[in-house]
Amino acid sequence: MADIIVERDGDVLILTLNRPERLNALSDSMRSGLLQELSAEMTAQSARAILLTGNGRGFCSGADLEPETIFARRPLIERHIQMGINQVIKTMRDLPVPVIAAVNGPAAGAGFSLALAADIMLVARSAKFHLSFVKIGAVLDGGASSMLVHKIGAARTSALALLGGSIDAQTAEQWGLAFKIVDDDHLAEEALALARRLAEGPPLALGLIKHEISFAQNATLDDVLRHEAAAQGRAFASNDFEEGVQAFLEKRKPKFKGV
Repeated sequence: MADIIVERDGDVLILTLNRPERLNALSDSMRSGLLQELSAEMTAQSARAILLTGNGRGFCSGADLEPETIFARRPLIERHIQMGINQVIKTMRDLPVPVIAAVNGPAAGAGFSLALAADIMLVARSAKFHLSFVKIGAVLDGGASSMLVHKIGAARTSALALLGGSIDAQTAEQWGLAFKIVDDDHLAEEALALARRLAEGPPLALGLIKHEISFAQNATLDDVLRHEAAAQGRAFASNDFEEGVQAFLEKRKPKFKGV
């Protein structure tokens, strides 16, 4: 059984983590498979939206903590992280297409990071997020410290990380981590509908918006203003902009082609 199920729905690429018996804990093959699929999209850009979810009752329970696996990694853990989960997170953030995380159950450790790295997070009402590294004498990884500080602030991040805490779907929504809570039975349907909607949008503009948001997190206002102006120049020069304006004037749905 493949650790990742890869499916296509029109212009939507659906990646389903597939170790349900382990709550989709990240095995080496799952990590490499996920990175392979995301990297292929970085090159080919054949999808216009990506949907990431988990099979079964969990989204992703984080690193595989089987004793023989985790202890074998100790001498090389820094390289393992750099070449593994870090590359997955970086690729998700750098992709010029929107990524949706449909969090269908527990998201812990690196699984929490995967959800945070998505551009839009939909969460099942039963979903929970765990930041339990400290409980086994470990520290944050997978970009969790940066992404959480930017999304919920240092105070909440510190309390969550230092206490090894957990939050439910409602708290994730209240804190601004989740875009929307969805009843468990409707999560897959709503997530796919959102992915299809994004896939119909202007690809160049969506990619530029992703980059604007990423750039703004570590830049001054002056730099952001210059960056936005340059991005708008690229957007205005595109055929999709002409199509969007024309469709607006003609009161019809635009047909964006990504050029």
